[in-house]
Amino acid sequence: MSHSLTKRIPAAQQAQVWIDFDGTISTKDVLDEMIQQFAVDESWLQIEQLWQEGKIGSYECLKGEFGVVRVQDFELGAFLRTIDIDPGTIELIKLLQQHQVPVTIVSDGVDLFINTVLGRHGLSDLAIRSNTIVHSGDRLTLQCPHRASDCRSDAAHCKCQSMLNLAKPGRKGIYIGDGRSDLCPSSRPELSEVVFAKKALARELTARGLDFIPYVTLHDVSRMLKKAWVAHESTVL
Repeated sequence: MSHSLTKRIPAAQQAQVWIDFDGTISTKDVLDEMIQQFAVDESWLQIEQLWQEGKIGSYECLKGEFGVVRVQDFELGAFLRTIDIDPGTIELIKLLQQHQVPVTIVSDGVDLFINTVLGRHGLSDLAIRSNTIVHSGDRLTLQCPHRASDCRSDAAHCKCQSMLNLAKPGRKGIYIGDGRSDLCPSSRPELSEVVFAKKALARELTARGLDFIPYVTLHDVSRMLKKAWVAHESTVL
C-alpha cells in the first residue's frame, strides 16, 4: 500500500470510474441495516457468518436473508430516508462530469434503494448496475439480472462481468470501494488499474499484498484525482 500508486492514476481522458454504493457512497450498508431492522428472526446471522467466512457467495447469502425480511412500503420508504451519503459524493461526481470521465455505480445492492437515496441528493441520472427486487405485501423477493454462472465469488451481481460488458474502449479503470463484494473486481488489473479502498476491502487487499490507495471519505478521492489530473495536464503542456 503506497501513495506512490497515485502516479499510476490515468489521465482523465483515459479514465473510467467504477464505484460501489453500500458503505462507499452511502454512509451505511443499506442491506445490512434493513435486514437488521426488519428480519423476523435472527436466522440471518448464521447466513451472514457463512458469507463473511467465504463459505457462500452473496447470491445465496442475500436470497436467504431477504427471505426473513418483512417490511411494508411505508416502512421501507421511512427507512431509506434515514440513509445518508458520503459528504464527498457530490464533489466527486461533479469532478468526473467536469472532466467527462464515465462513471458507473456497480453494486451488490438493490436499484430501488440506490435510486431512492441518490434521488434525495439530486443524483438520479447516474448509471447504475445492481440487483433488483419485487415488493409484494410485506415480502421482498431478490432478483439478480446480472448474476453470472461462472462468477468466481458466486455473487448476486457479478461486478467483474458488468465491468467487462460496460468498459469503454481505450479507458483504464479506477475502482472505489469498501467491502468484500469489491474484492474480486478490484483484484483484477485488467479491470481496475487503480483502486481506492477502505475498511474491509483495504484489509483484504493488504492481506493479499495488493496495492491500493487508502481513503476515508470521497473528498479524499476527489483531492487525489485532481492532483493527478493536474499533473497529467502540466506534462502535456
